[in-house]
Amino acid sequence: MNSKLLASVALAALITGGVAQAQDPALPPAYGSVRLSSGFEPDPASVGVRAGGAIYAGNASDYCSGYITPQASYAFDYEAGSYDLFVSAASDVDATLLVRAPDGSWHCNDDGEGIGLNPGLRFDNPQSGDYQVWVGTLSPGVGYEPAMLHISEVGFSSANAYSRAPNPNLAPESGSLDLRAGFADDPRTVRVTAGGEISADRGTSPMCRGHVNSAPDLWVNYTGRGDFDLYLSMEADSDTTLLVQDPNGNWLCDDDTAENLNPGLRIEDPAAGRYAVWAGRFSRGPDVPATIYVSELGFLGNIDTPAELDYSLPSNYGSAELVSGFTPDPYTVNLMAGGDVDVNEAVGQNCRGYATTAPDFDITYDADNLDLYISATSDGDATLVVNAPDGTWWCDDDSAGSLNPGIRFDNPLDGRYDIWVGTYSEGTPEPATLHISELGFGDEFVGGGSSLDVSLEANYGSVSLEGGFSPDPYTVDLVAGGPLDAGEAADPFCRGYVTESPDFELSFEPGALDLFISVLADADTTLVINDPSGRWICDDDGAGSLNPGVHFENPEAGVYDIWVGTYWSGESQPARLGISELGFQEN
Repeated sequence: MNSKLLASVALAALITGGVAQAQDPALPPAYGSVRLSSGFEPDPASVGVRAGGAIYAGNASDYCSGYITPQASYAFDYEAGSYDLFVSAASDVDATLLVRAPDGSWHCNDDGEGIGLNPGLRFDNPQSGDYQVWVGTLSPGVGYEPAMLHISEVGFSSANAYSRAPNPNLAPESGSLDLRAGFADDPRTVRVTAGGEISADRGTSPMCRGHVNSAPDLWVNYTGRGDFDLYLSMEADSDTTLLVQDPNGNWLCDDDTAENLNPGLRIEDPAAGRYAVWAGRFSRGPDVPATIYVSELGFLGNIDTPAELDYSLPSNYGSAELVSGFTPDPYTVNLMAGGDVDVNEAVGQNCRGYATTAPDFDITYDADNLDLYISATSDGDATLVVNAPDGTWWCDDDSAGSLNPGIRFDNPLDGRYDIWVGTYSEGTPEPATLHISELGFGDEFVGGGSSLDVSLEANYGSVSLEGGFSPDPYTVDLVAGGPLDAGEAADPFCRGYVTESPDFELSFEPGALDLFISVLADADTTLVINDPSGRWICDDDGAGSLNPGVHFENPEAGVYDIWVGTYWSGESQPARLGISELGFQEN
């Protein structure tokens, strides 16, 4: 036998724990069995199976995923030699593998390296004996999908004779275009028929929408230096979608980016090679006439002006110089929020809304020891974008409450802050007021009414603990809840209702371990913690099952003031506070 070339793949994850009785190795395999000796031909040894089932493979171990049948899909008796053993499966849906090795150990995988959403397991120095293989589907309720199981000493395989996925290698329905970067007669257009019987996410990407044919509608063979972006878009009287495989094998798809239910894909720094393009229809039904546009100018051949927020431009409503401790506080500016620039396209990250290219306002700020709050109030849904003195972008939508945006700068920098006030939706600008403060958001300061007071005596006592304390966890039974909204009385990111005084106070001298503070209750509870540096740390469900938990890595020495709240007002509930160096409390 010729020497084998080993693919670069991840090692199979060995599961040493026991397995639930849902997977029954004693049942005969659904699709038969085979005897193989090292050096077997042909390689891979392949068999058609159906993936999926009603049993959760995670019953075998927390490391396993997918849904399988009680009996194995296939089995093979293997006489090992000097090669590694590769077991993989290929399907149009996201498949999984569960394998029981000859020594009774369980192994599982979801996505094997280099084979997309197809699973693959590699056994180094494989054992001789019986291997039982279950081929599952990652999601439940998808039926029993055709799949190919491959057993190899060479590597993983994604071959699938049963595939009904879009196939970029089939001849396109409407021909091809050969284009070089900078091509004339831009845009090029091709009349196509959009639609088909195959779901566009089958064997491609779960993010793709619509229905297409197996064969692409168009090939675009593109060459050049990549000086231009490439725009692929489509126009039709119906709601259509685009599916594209680029020269590197990546799947790209879109529904409505070119507006008016027309799809569009902008490909930055396009690779040279073949782009296979499918014209899809969002809903099932008869195919519809459509036109594909291929352009370096923009969608549907329109010139695309990149969205930009330009802090070098003069601000629309002026500027101010503010020194920490300024009065009046807040400093306010009346303005019109909104514009025609898509903030997400201009800045990215998690920024939202529409604004003008120029800032609405800018401040030059001389900081001291106070935090800086920038917020806006409006009768509409406003958004906020700030470019800080160090050039970083900060964005917010609703943190100041009631659809009003707010950004808090802890330990603010000296320098210039450029500020845009946007509207969440594109359209007519809305009247708004910009607020700049060292006290809180808007006109209602954080702590302006009742606030959480770390100086008050804790409701349920205090304790001093050092690293390595015992017993671990240290627990306190208490009643969670109170009259104050933690988001107003402490920090806008906090949730729940608490008392003014802390529920418990921890003085902690850390050792080498992390610190975990969590709550167990039968109701939805929250945590609010003021750490030794005076920062507010909050959580809702971090410990799982509606229980809050905060994990302090490399915890500081000092006092931790702790409030245990209820998510809803007026619902005081019994709860148990746990302090640990090992992890969150468990029921």
